[in-house]
Amino acid sequence: MKPFHFSLFVIGITTNAFAQGQIVFYNLGNESTSLTATSSGLFWISTATTPLLINQDFNAALYAGTDSSNLQLLNTVLLSNGTGIGDNPLPGYFLEPTPNTYTIQGAFTTAFVQVEAWTGNYNSYAAALTAGAPAAQSPIFVNPVGVPPGFPQPLLGMPAMILEIPEPSTFALVGLGGLSTMPFLRRKSVRLI
Repeated sequence: MKPFHFSLFVIGITTNAFAQGQIVFYNLGNESTSLTATSSGLFWISTATTPLLINQDFNAALYAGTDSSNLQLLNTVLLSNGTGIGDNPLPGYFLEPTPNTYTIQGAFTTAFVQVEAWTGNYNSYAAALTAGAPAAQSPIFVNPVGVPPGFPQPLLGMPAMILEIPEPSTFALVGLGGLSTMPFLRRKSVRLI
């Protein structure tokens, strides 16, 4: 291999090794308890009068990617176990009990992130919605990433999230969606003589 080509090869490998951003799944960097916070938001739960900072077990899922149309599920943390350990060190805050560092290949300074949260013993946001449990899905937001050898970044761009009980119309839409698949599932029975 020619020296010039070898140098480009080494530079390419080095660049690729550092072309990955890292995040951690917690919002402890929040500095505002405002319900309207659009950066470093907290988790809230709807009540009959006004949302309150959530101070009970809840579950969360983290999605991230290099663009808003290509998000990958990085982890689902199921914490509705009645202990409150991990999911509410303080009301509204979330801290993954066994903190992991998540790598987003190709993210140099920022990544696109989405968070889902729900209460109850459900394995996913969709299952919680179907069951009528309080749930919320954040809009896709831009979050800074840490690039090795630096530190990974927490959810600094997360907006405030209100876990609400779905309205009856949501159940109606889910039901209609299920009914619309019925014609495709029906099969003619064959009689054997």
